[in-house]
Amino acid sequence: MIFSLVAMYGFYPFNGLIKFAKAGSLYSVKDTISDSDKQASSSHAIVFSMSTALGENEYVEVSFQTGFTNFASAAINCPANTTASTTSASDDYRVLRCKVDAGQSLAVQPATHTITIYNLLNPNATGDKDVTVTTYDNTDTVKDETVLKVYIIDDVTVRATVDATLTFTVSGLGPYSTKSTVNGIGLSGTSTAEEINFGTLHSNASTTFAQNLTVSTNATDGFIVTVQKDQDLQNAAGATINSFNNSPDGTGSTTPGPWSDPGGVLESPNTYGHWGLTSDDDDAADNLIMTNDYYQGEAYYVGTDGTDPTIVMAHVGPADGSTQNIGMAAVAYSVRISDLQEAGDYSTILTYVCTPTY
Repeated sequence: MIFSLVAMYGFYPFNGLIKFAKAGSLYSVKDTISDSDKQASSSHAIVFSMSTALGENEYVEVSFQTGFTNFASAAINCPANTTASTTSASDDYRVLRCKVDAGQSLAVQPATHTITIYNLLNPNATGDKDVTVTTYDNTDTVKDETVLKVYIIDDVTVRATVDATLTFTVSGLGPYSTKSTVNGIGLSGTSTAEEINFGTLHSNASTTFAQNLTVSTNATDGFIVTVQKDQDLQNAAGATINSFNNSPDGTGSTTPGPWSDPGGVLESPNTYGHWGLTSDDDDAADNLIMTNDYYQGEAYYVGTDGTDPTIVMAHVGPADGSTQNIGMAAVAYSVRISDLQEAGDYSTILTYVCTPTY
């Protein structure tokens, strides 16, 4: 908080009282303190004008009431044509001076002059405190003196609370949606928020479905969205459509790579068919969070291992739930089988988790 008080024509008002200064050179004086909190490090800008000029070797002295400290480290900027004298300043001798240089003078009003004092520590008690400005002639005789007041107060603490917010949605996409491709891969059919139904799979043909994810949050450090499956796609007999890329049961390739067809090697069931995911969330701005780059000139896929969640969306700050790569992304799931894939109805469960960091 800044506090300034002016004394003019040799007196100043304070708390309804009038306190007279000695008649002499000072015409008006004010002290603006940069911070009026208790024990705060503050500067004092003392602006004054005079009715009588100061000549060579005459000087202006500023002294402070007991309680102000750190005078040994104080710095002072004096007006033009004067030189600072702080060699004797200490917490016991709280005086700083500006002396008129040889052959120079300080002009009378309307000219104003400023003495700025830095690095003082305010008293540890609230209330009004004296700052005395005195002018002297070259025989060290007082010409004029004005006592100013600065008021030391407690700072005002301002507080506010903003409730944390998070909205996370999953919705279906299809060939006729606003977003009908993911990383250049066209969608084979329409999903819903609760189901991805690949339908009847045909060998040597890929099928791709996708879901749209949105996140709206005021989390300072943003969020991550992960997906995890509870098992491979599995039928009642225990046969599986494994994770990309030709991975054994319960595993999957976590290093993104371009799509490749299942190997279809006889007596190697993990090569009979596989499925993987890709996301169109551009991690360029979020590379400290996203561990996978799902687009490198073409769609790149990963498999899921059923144990570790896979990051499919992330951002490093608040999100609006609608801006691509910030509050919105799509995740596509592609599946392809060979002629060796065992017959049956296959299913698994996917779980998305959105984790904000406030």
